[in-house]
Amino acid sequence: MRRPRVPSFRLPLVAASLAAVVAASGCAISSDGGGGGGGDGDKTVLTFWSYYVGAQKTWLDGRVAAFEKANPDIDVQVVETVGDQQDQRLLASVATKTTPDLFINNIVVDFPTLVAGGVTADLTPYWEKYADAGQWPEQAAWKNDGKVYNLLPFTNLLGMYYNKDVLAESGITEPPKTLDELQEDLATVKAGGKYEGLALSGAPTVEGAWLFAPQLLGEQVDYCTWADSGPKVSAAFDRLGSWTSAGYIPQAAATWDQNDSWQQFVTGRYAFAFNGNWQLGNGGDAAFQWGTAQYPAPTGGSSVVYPGGEGFGIGETSKNKDLAWKFLQEAILSPEAGEQIFTTAGSIPVRSDAAQSSAIQDDANALPFATAAQSTGQWPNNPETATAQTALGTAVSSVISGQATPADAAASATDGIAKALAEGGGTCR
Repeated sequence: MRRPRVPSFRLPLVAASLAAVVAASGCAISSDGGGGGGGDGDKTVLTFWSYYVGAQKTWLDGRVAAFEKANPDIDVQVVETVGDQQDQRLLASVATKTTPDLFINNIVVDFPTLVAGGVTADLTPYWEKYADAGQWPEQAAWKNDGKVYNLLPFTNLLGMYYNKDVLAESGITEPPKTLDELQEDLATVKAGGKYEGLALSGAPTVEGAWLFAPQLLGEQVDYCTWADSGPKVSAAFDRLGSWTSAGYIPQAAATWDQNDSWQQFVTGRYAFAFNGNWQLGNGGDAAFQWGTAQYPAPTGGSSVVYPGGEGFGIGETSKNKDLAWKFLQEAILSPEAGEQIFTTAGSIPVRSDAAQSSAIQDDANALPFATAAQSTGQWPNNPETATAQTALGTAVSSVISGQATPADAAASATDGIAKALAEGGGTCR
């Protein structure tokens, strides 16, 4: 099935502090609505702040329309916001007690800032009574101090794409399941002299970090355990250095973002690519047969990737929390919503029965991503997560470009991650 083109994951933005935002704004958000409350006649109005565009907006508009049809006494007003202004406006709305009834946020980076700023309502009482909570993996409910504040109903994550024609011509009968097997296959392709090995983003940004991190996540090394995992970190950077030296990864990848690396893959020159589920709908650009697999597992570990995507929350000062939860439960968390976000925008539903829908199960290329969504890595609960990622991405890029040795890059990443987490308050879980 050819799905519409979907955008890459939204890049995290470092949120401003509450004090700075209040000082900068100085007044209430008014004309575009906040806090819910008054209705049209007998209707109750729920305000929903969203920065969705394109296919995701189409999905949300459809879910709102279905909910309003089933609940004619509720009017859900979607207020279109700008993504890189969302945090600031949400934080400012706390001071004026005008938080929206519902909102989305870039969960990876925004979560700790919005919780600390008092934006997000405690969803624990609702989640504990939610009959379908067992359909969700633990990572779907984002917690702070044991309380649920955000929900991740669908996600965007990484996997491996492979060129079936190149593998067949090279005598490779199946895609690699481990990094060791991938290394062997890269050597085979390189020895053939006709094709390139691996296309990936090695940019000195969060993208480069996102693509590299799974090589350690599968060994239970994440940003929170990084400082105590020196040998594993060094081994991963040594592997990256050896792949670059052997020509399995081109030096140009040090500046590629994920769209750049995808465009390289669809030329047909590369045997493999690390990229995300949002590229599934773009496969028609390729003039060759291709397939997908989970991100290769490190030796002795498993395939684990980080989840990306939006969290859904309820505003702390909302006067309609019960109705806002009703909307989330019926319009966002339902199996139908999960299947529709996949068919409309290519995102992977986290709810297990939604992942079992025929739309996904009949799409062989989507299955590895659906499997990965059921067991993902845990992001730090720290407002400087984006800074920590940038430190890692910069180190990865420096190895691919040849500007730093693997040892120096590993040390730089370790120092940068530790510094970022400390500046964010030192907490991680």
